[in-house]
Amino acid sequence: MRINNIIIGLSALAFVACTNAKSEEKSYSKIESKQEVVKVKTIKAKLDKFKLELVCNGKAEAVKKATLKFLTDDIVKAVKVSNGDRVKKGDLLTSVDTYKSAQSLNEADLNLRKAKLELENELISSGYKFKDTAKISKKIFDIMKLRSGYTAALSACRKAQHDFNNTSIYAPFSGTIADMDVKECNSSSEYKKFCVLLDDSKMEIVFDVLETEISYLKKGMKVEACAFANQSLCLFGVITEINPKIDENGMVKLKAVIDNKNSSLVDGMNMSIKVKREIENSLIVPKSAVLARQGKKIVFVYKDGEAIWKYVTTGFENSTEVSITKGLAAGDEVIYENNLGLAHQTEVKLDN
Repeated sequence: MRINNIIIGLSALAFVACTNAKSEEKSYSKIESKQEVVKVKTIKAKLDKFKLELVCNGKAEAVKKATLKFLTDDIVKAVKVSNGDRVKKGDLLTSVDTYKSAQSLNEADLNLRKAKLELENELISSGYKFKDTAKISKKIFDIMKLRSGYTAALSACRKAQHDFNNTSIYAPFSGTIADMDVKECNSSSEYKKFCVLLDDSKMEIVFDVLETEISYLKKGMKVEACAFANQSLCLFGVITEINPKIDENGMVKLKAVIDNKNSSLVDGMNMSIKVKREIENSLIVPKSAVLARQGKKIVFVYKDGEAIWKYVTTGFENSTEVSITKGLAAGDEVIYENNLGLAHQTEVKLDN
């Protein structure tokens, strides 16, 4: 009797387990049947001008730049500017003490007057008056000026006047002050320069390209320059100079000028440069539409609710687009989004 109870119990357990297995199988089949169709976005392959991008790196430099130096050795009396200040042409930037320069100019002027008297004596002793110098031959008059000391005194007076005029430094053009570390009450001879004046209203972008690319570039072509420090800071300009020389690394130096009215770019800033040129009659698709499968390039095309796998051959490419030379036709609906997990004839639904 006891054995019969055990057998009945085991049979019941087996029945329950079998029932649970069948219910789980049904639930799994329901999940599989409810699998969602992949939603994709498409765009038609189009024949158009392909914008080929040449990307390289360079630096921004102020088109107009001047290193201003002290021309008179004396104590710095006043510094009117600091780094980053914007100045206008003719503004006073700094000055040194004028006492020594003024004294030197006064002495030079006195020496010139003495020399002029000596020259007049030379003329009188030779039977001339100072107002008669036009009648004397240039050669003889030059000898008289040398012998009287007038020539040397005149040269010294001009130098003294030059030194006195340069006790102050004025801005030669409008711009921004940079690299200024001069302090008042120090000798001007302690400093190699007073400052660097930058006219950053226009910036020159200097960059190198491979010699194989130079045949595609010419003056006047548009460039886009973006700052490494801020990729959203992009400005446009044109190529103004192509150096007709290839360096030891096979590179050619180019320059492009960009308007910098808002002073967005700073001298020495690292830049990413894009030079664009157009290729006529190119079949263009988004770059995201081209995938690599089994060592080859493919594109999925939408057709009657399915993703159709097509092998393609690509040509040129830029940051957003690719030109197709073989495998597609103009008007094909190319899947460019949510295409990474697709297979041939996968059921898809448009989500444009």
